[in-house]
Amino acid sequence: MLVNFMWATQVIVIKLIGDHLGPVAIAFVPMILSTLLFLPVLLYESKRKGRPPQWQWHDAKHFLIAGFFGFFLLQFAYTLGAQRTLAANAAVITLSIPVLVAIAASIMLGEKLTSVRVVGFLLALAGVLMTSIPDLRSSHFGVRRYLVGDLLFLVACAASAFYNTYCKLLIDRQYTELEVLLYTSAVGSVFSIPLFIWVEPLHWAEISSMNSGALWGILELALIVYGASMLLFFSILKRLDVTQANLSSYALPFFMGLLAVLALKEILTPFVMIGGGIVLVSTLAVTVYENEILAWFAQRRSS
Repeated sequence: MLVNFMWATQVIVIKLIGDHLGPVAIAFVPMILSTLLFLPVLLYESKRKGRPPQWQWHDAKHFLIAGFFGFFLLQFAYTLGAQRTLAANAAVITLSIPVLVAIAASIMLGEKLTSVRVVGFLLALAGVLMTSIPDLRSSHFGVRRYLVGDLLFLVACAASAFYNTYCKLLIDRQYTELEVLLYTSAVGSVFSIPLFIWVEPLHWAEISSMNSGALWGILELALIVYGASMLLFFSILKRLDVTQANLSSYALPFFMGLLAVLALKEILTPFVMIGGGIVLVSTLAVTVYENEILAWFAQRRSS
């Protein structure tokens, strides 16, 4: 839940810096800054442990794959898609991420969908639909001018699912959370450089003219959204299946709505509150009490 709250802050922060930077800069400047800020932390951690950062050349292809198809493609498709479709359409398409993660985890990791996880998915989906009623009402799927944006946003969701699942493989190879984060974000940062040269040139005047709120926003994205939240998420992947961990992403719309109330003075409706409660209960059932629930049903069947 804490990780999803951190991810939800991205929406508010982007609103603060959206008038100062273009979409490519918003997507990749915080990523590059995050890589530079956390590199000394990795070096300090390695020095404290008395060993150099772990690196196996035969794993380089895995970090290239995760960094390109995950970090880079995710942010690039997200940025282009957000420009070409409605926010309501994007919010609804985002609901596909846990399902895509479950499919990817089943294929790549052999994870199984237990009855508790299936019911948890359905409950969480019902809860998040309650929090997303305004988005559902204002969405326009099938409209030709939004079709490209919708497809790009679906690509971004698929890239997110792929990245989360692939990073589970890297975690299982005994790489630390910090190593996985830095190696993949470094790959994404390198691939973003051509965009700053040919697609959206970045000029120092744009950054120097930003107010303090926008600068703090970029720093928040670098440290919290791209940094601390991902480290916590990778830590969770050590304890849970990737399917279980990603079910909690259905809490994102609730936290986005809550932050909109606090920061943008929007109204928190009863549907949003009830939907958030349902998502919380279903997430706890799948991530904390799954074994107890399965054992209880097994006992009931045997008796």
